[in-house]
This record gives sequence, structure tokens and C-alpha cells, in this order.
Amino acid sequence: MDRKSSELAENQTEEPERQVLVCQHRTCQKNGSQAVLNAFQAAVSDRVEVVECGCQGQCSLSPTVRVLPDEIWYCRVQPSDIPEIVEQHLQQDRPVERLLHPRIHPRISFFEP
Repeated sequence: MDRKSSELAENQTEEPERQVLVCQHRTCQKNGSQAVLNAFQAAVSDRVEVVECGCQGQCSLSPTVRVLPDEIWYCRVQPSDIPEIVEQHLQQDRPVERLLHPRIHPRISFFEP
């Protein structure tokens, strides 16, 4: 690699692989979203950008967390849930089913008679 190519490579910052949006609107804050945001910020790698955001319209199931570009929505997230989300979803690409938002990720079950 020549000097110019090397300098270009050093100056380019890698885009994060994912963004984690943590709602910081009133209802989410009332339900502990600041602690959720802090826990994500302390737990993720450089490949993940944690962003505080405004209302995502899901106040009844707050705090709300949205992972992009996966379009995975989590609801009622607590700081104690963050290690599981980081390990299972952000590192192993397997969303945490028990925290999936039921209106956005409906689960269909078929009962046998």
C-alpha cells in the first residue's frame, strides 16, 4: 500500500454496523429509559452506535429500544436486559424474543385441536 492509500485508510472512519435508538421522551424517561441508555453506552462496542431519540410512538410499552438496520423493536426494556440484548442480538444476530414489541413483531401460534 502506498503512502497516500495508507493515509486515506487511516482517515476514514468506519460506519457502525448498527444503531440502537433509546427513547428519551417523557413516558420512557418516567419508566427508566435514561438508565437503559446508560447501560447500552457502557456495554456496546465501537461497531454499535447508541443514540438517544425522541418519541417513537410506543409509549404504552416503554421504555422502547429500536435496533437499526434490523428494524427490531424492544419494549419494556430494563437495564438488567442490556447484557442479553448485547450478547444475543448485537453479537450473535438473534433478537431477544421475550422483549420483542408485540404490535410490531406479532407472534402467530397455531393451536392443535
